[in-house]
Amino acid sequence: MSPKKRKVHKEDDSSDQDDAFDAIMALHSASSSQTSSGATTSDVTAATSSQSSTSSRGKRKSGSLEENARKNSKNAENHTLKQRKEQKKAAKAAAVEKNKMYKPGECMKYMQIEVHPSLSSAWYMADLAREATQAGCRVTPATDLCDRSLIMWTRLLQPTIDVNGAQCGLITKERCDRALYVLVADDVAERVAGRDLSQHVATVRDMSACRLTLVVFGAADYFKSSGRKTQNSSRKLMTDIELEMAIADVLVSAGCDTARVETPNELALLVVQFTKAIAETPYKQAKRSLDEQAEFYMRGDNKKCVRVDPNGNGLSGLWQQMVAILPNSSLETSRALCAEYKSPLDLYEKLLSGGVPALAELAVKRAEVAGARARRLGPEFARKMNTLLTARDGNVLIE
Repeated sequence: MSPKKRKVHKEDDSSDQDDAFDAIMALHSASSSQTSSGATTSDVTAATSSQSSTSSRGKRKSGSLEENARKNSKNAENHTLKQRKEQKKAAKAAAVEKNKMYKPGECMKYMQIEVHPSLSSAWYMADLAREATQAGCRVTPATDLCDRSLIMWTRLLQPTIDVNGAQCGLITKERCDRALYVLVADDVAERVAGRDLSQHVATVRDMSACRLTLVVFGAADYFKSSGRKTQNSSRKLMTDIELEMAIADVLVSAGCDTARVETPNELALLVVQFTKAIAETPYKQAKRSLDEQAEFYMRGDNKKCVRVDPNGNGLSGLWQQMVAILPNSSLETSRALCAEYKSPLDLYEKLLSGGVPALAELAVKRAEVAGARARRLGPEFARKMNTLLTARDGNVLIE
């Protein structure tokens, strides 16, 4: 081979080597670029996954907080409802106790008769403690009365108050606005002779700030003659007529009632009678105010009533009485009608279906005797019953 050809061949080999080197470098750069790109993608994926886990953790945390808040609010509502129920229960118990305090038969247990010790030790007051105990009330000494001859009343109250969430009972007293002023006949005679009985009673009334009733004790014994004629036996500071005039003056001028008693037992019964009237006054006033709100009064019309228990026993007797009290009716008529029709609804349905003629043919026995002849109910009474049960106008007259 010539030198020229060898040179050309060397140049071709060198160019082939350069091309192979360039190809190898290109492959290396491509692989390195792929490696770097793969690392970058993994980093991005890891970052994305960490962000998603952080956000999911935050969502779980916020969800748990909301759930706790709902639980707390629900617990607070339950606690509030429980407190309201307890308050309603306490209020109901207090209302029951208060009603018992004013209920007839129970109200006397809450009454106290206040008497000054000097008056309670008098001989004519000896029967008061016994009669008061039998009536259910009690006598208590009171030294703060403005006059020693006064008899006053107080009512025991039992309100409930809430102290730091606990119900506490506090017994208090309520003084009533009535009072008795007890004077023996000798003291009354001195006031009548001095012509100041009315003024004295008015003064005591103003000091006590109550409606006052003057009680004159032993007037009959005062005017009774002893049978012995002495120089002082006929000397009386007042006469019976003067006493009556003085009592009338007290009634008109002082506006106070009067009562005359002759024995210790009469005085004790008078005090107990006043005690019972004062104890039942709130209940009677509430009852009267309730009656005044109604358009008609039925409380007094309670004679020959038929008792009906919660189970319905007694309805047949009530239905029979309703028929018996109608005009032109009788016991035999009501018995026959109620035996055939067990209730007003049965009679009403019969009148709607059969009318007056069917009801008029009902047989009514004249007497509860075997073989007694029966008579018809009659069209007149049947027509009245039809008008009573089927009329839609309440102003229709039943003739």
